[in-house]
Amino acid sequence: MSKTFTVLLVLVAVAPSVLAQSPIFGQCGGENWTGPTTCAVGSACVVQNPFFSQCVPSAVTTPTTTATTTSKTSSSTSTTKSSTTTTKSSTTTTKSTTTTTKSSTTTTTTSAPSGTACTVTAIAQVSSATASCTSIVISNLAVPSSTTLNLSKLKTGTTVTFEGKTTFAFTDWDSDLIDIGGEDITIVGAPGSIIDGNGQAWWDGQGSNGGVTKPDHFITLKSTGTSLLQNLHIQNWPVHCFDITGSSGTTITGLTLDNSAGNAPNAASGGLPAAHNSDGFDVSSTTNLLITSTTVINQDDCVAVTSGSNITVSNMVCDGGHGLSIGSIGGKSNNDVSDVLFTNSVVKNSQNGARIKTNSGTTGTVTNIEWSNIQVSNISIYGIDIQQDYLNGGPTGTPTNGVIINGITMSNITGTAASGAQNYFILCGSGSCSNFDFVNVAITGGSDDSCNFTPTSGNFKCT
Repeated sequence: MSKTFTVLLVLVAVAPSVLAQSPIFGQCGGENWTGPTTCAVGSACVVQNPFFSQCVPSAVTTPTTTATTTSKTSSSTSTTKSSTTTTKSSTTTTKSTTTTTKSSTTTTTTSAPSGTACTVTAIAQVSSATASCTSIVISNLAVPSSTTLNLSKLKTGTTVTFEGKTTFAFTDWDSDLIDIGGEDITIVGAPGSIIDGNGQAWWDGQGSNGGVTKPDHFITLKSTGTSLLQNLHIQNWPVHCFDITGSSGTTITGLTLDNSAGNAPNAASGGLPAAHNSDGFDVSSTTNLLITSTTVINQDDCVAVTSGSNITVSNMVCDGGHGLSIGSIGGKSNNDVSDVLFTNSVVKNSQNGARIKTNSGTTGTVTNIEWSNIQVSNISIYGIDIQQDYLNGGPTGTPTNGVIINGITMSNITGTAASGAQNYFILCGSGSCSNFDFVNVAITGGSDDSCNFTPTSGNFKCT
């Protein structure tokens, strides 16, 4: 047999296993999974829960979960650009003329070649820094009124470190206050750093529904490649903290979003909580996104996905808001959401635990969505809520069937609702809900459950 023919046989034998690899952020395992179990180069298969394993970039630290224990695993990669070597890990951050090591705990800055490293202490320095630097430290920056902190055109591979306290002056406008964008970017918070949105200057109990003109979102993010947001402490945003639109390949980990100061009424809120419409993460038209190990304290959705695919939300603590949500779906430029996993999380002191809401008289698709291992407590309205009757931001009581909801899994959803709440509320349009699998769902404390559609498998009872 010729050497050429032997090589061809080897290639033919190897090709199926290569083709069978899951892409970065794709599924690579889990109970009853029959697809690929190996990952594309640069990623590793990480167990998110017994039902779902995911190909996570090897440079990103992510939780590894089994049925009984949770541990963290990480690895590192090196990238050489010109004369600079970059290594990502989970422990230290050092910047010098030749080597940069990025992490979540310490930051040391020394001299760097001109055009490579910059420290920004005034808003006028931002545009030149983003145009010429790949290592940017934003140090105790006070953003003046009518100004956006524009980081939307970061150079490929840029690291931005927030240091000290970043503040924002009141602005009577509806523009975003921070814009972030780029490929293979890293946004980190130095120890003790705070990004403070000065929400008290805007809060009036109405949020984006009226009152004083407010920023549309506090932070917009459009990141691609393999990007990372890590260890940011964000507080007091006016409305809608993160708008993640058109992103791919991004990991968000170790954030604290604290809007607890908005729980109390103020002189303008008429006895209601001063902060309103304070969503933690609004996600649309985004693929291959991981949000993990993050705490959100707010007055609206903890995470709301309105379109996109291959999105995992894990190891969250959601306190005081509207829960882990899909929707609202319908009437937007993109009305399709699929392959979303919410897992290993706590939702407490919130209006809802797990929720899907679709808009009346619209079209769209909600496919292959799973909530697993969710602990809820002190839920004030619905433990599990699926509604197809939203119109102008509120329910009508009459569902429509233009948005198709198919392949919904709820497993190990347990906890308590308040005495005046309903444990379960399902209101589907005629023929628009199918293939619901509810297993080990047990929320107690509420009453008057209402379900016009019964899951097709599992041991769920709506009483």
